Amino acid sequence: MTCQTKSRGLVRALKALMPQASIAILHERPWHSLTFCGAQICLSVALPETAAEQRSAITQLLENHEFSLPSQLVADIAITETAILDGQHRLIVDALLVDD
Repeated sequence: MTCQTKSRGLVRALKALMPQASIAILHERPWHSLTFCGAQICLSVALPETAAEQRSAITQLLENHEFSLPSQLVADIAITETAILDGQHRLIVDALLVDD
């Protein structure tokens, strides 16, 4: 089974949903089950402090959004940490991508 993960596709999709955000990949780890392969991805999302309403909307959006990534499924995605640093809302987003 050959696994090819394209976390950059997820970053582009999130950037389209959150154009004000600065998004960086913190780490990406291979993930395998008996029948699937993919990756666990951890992202840092920085939003201007004035985007407090957008931050709460992002949480709801991630829960319900159907991502369309070539050859991949977003099996799980969630905001796992939040903080305000240097005048920005910082979100840690963890995702599980599975190769389709």
